[in-house]
Amino acid sequence: MPRPLCPWCGVETWRWSGYWRHLRGERDRLIRVPRVRCRKCGKSWALVPWFVLPWGWDGLEVVGRVIELAAEGWGHRRIAAAVRRPVETVRGWLRRVRRRADELSRRLLAVAAAWGWSEWETPVAGLVRLVAAVKALAGQWRRQRGWGQGWQVASLITGGKLLGANRGAPLAAGGGWGWMAGPVTWEVRDGP
Repeated sequence: MPRPLCPWCGVETWRWSGYWRHLRGERDRLIRVPRVRCRKCGKSWALVPWFVLPWGWDGLEVVGRVIELAAEGWGHRRIAAAVRRPVETVRGWLRRVRRRADELSRRLLAVAAAWGWSEWETPVAGLVRLVAAVKALAGQWRRQRGWGQGWQVASLITGGKLLGANRGAPLAAGGGWGWMAGPVTWEVRDGP
């Protein structure tokens, strides 16, 4: 298990417990999420795997598929039926992503361009542009590393914040958590 530096104070962390969480895809399964704790400030951090969305039950491929269908013009009720998820859940995902789609697209395309992407014929706005940005980013990632699906790569690059339930600004300057989820505020400071 990795022991990254604390995002708040930069001190080495140490292994500290973990928890089980659901991951809903084609079937519901339990996965173990390890935690680390900072030696200096005492904050603990969940080491959420790259294929898991922080603060949500659904796999990122399901949420990515929802965005792709919405970009094709499908309504949220039709999408919910297609992916077998509650209408309210799908509507919530789309509301959050639509609010941030242009900013996310711009930032993802900037990362893809820094990696050598040079196609400038992309859609101008909205979810269609976001889907194009994810594909461009994943294409560049595959050229360099040889593996990776679109939504997986985008989630990895944004630390899960692209499709996650967070309401903060992903990829914000100076506020990047990398691949670690943000601090849990309900935790007991001197826990197990």
